[in-house]
Amino acid sequence: MHQTSPPARRRRIVLAGDSTVAPYVATAYPMSGWGAHLGAALTARCALLDAGAADSGADGAVATPLHVIDLAKNGATTESHRDEGLWAAVLDATAPGDLVLLQFGHNDQKHERLAAWDGYTENLTRMIEEVRELGAHPVLCTPVARRHYEGGKLLRTHGEHPTAMLALSETFDVPLLDLQSRTRALIRSLGEEPSRQLFTQLPAGVSPLYPEGIEDNTHFSVDGAIAVAEIVAELLAPLLPQLPAGVDAAVAAPAAMMAGRK
Repeated sequence: MHQTSPPARRRRIVLAGDSTVAPYVATAYPMSGWGAHLGAALTARCALLDAGAADSGADGAVATPLHVIDLAKNGATTESHRDEGLWAAVLDATAPGDLVLLQFGHNDQKHERLAAWDGYTENLTRMIEEVRELGAHPVLCTPVARRHYEGGKLLRTHGEHPTAMLALSETFDVPLLDLQSRTRALIRSLGEEPSRQLFTQLPAGVSPLYPEGIEDNTHFSVDGAIAVAEIVAELLAPLLPQLPAGVDAAVAAPAAMMAGRK
């Protein structure tokens, strides 16, 4: 009997983060994390890159659909994500050549031990090292902006955590998606009142799920989550051809770690 070899495992994008990334149950609708919408947005972006490469005769664009695994959780910090076993699940789901996106900061900033240049930096450094030990690629994402206005000005609410993540990106030569800047720009481009549509905001009596209404300036609506997923896809798609896939990544990982420690 002729035996066919199993199909090659598709490259994965594994997400670790907080509620702005996480999957939601139906009873939370329209609240949504951007991770739920990344697969479609990223596939479309990669298809555009592939079409452009074909037109120019270039090689290396990625059009194959990618498998997105969302292991983010509401309330997660760089500490609790590990303590609750989610980080072990991330590593278990990750193989050489995969990408692991790390977006933390919303909740770390609430804990003194997870200050930007203390536990936050230490925990992210450990995550970066463990992903690279698997031959996979860590990608850092600064925390998305909250819609907090004061006197008509959009406030910055994450303290030093985005800056600390930028420093880690430079120290360890890790790709960085600056979602903080891009989501701030999105909110400001819409304006103080119209930007409400990006977040979970409903008046009383509109939804049986929120009978008293809700005004949330942190957690996205479906429309907001899709808009952020489009930003993530825009920034991430060009990186894919630059990051080795499969066994090539496993060979490259030790060298990358050594370079980051210099």
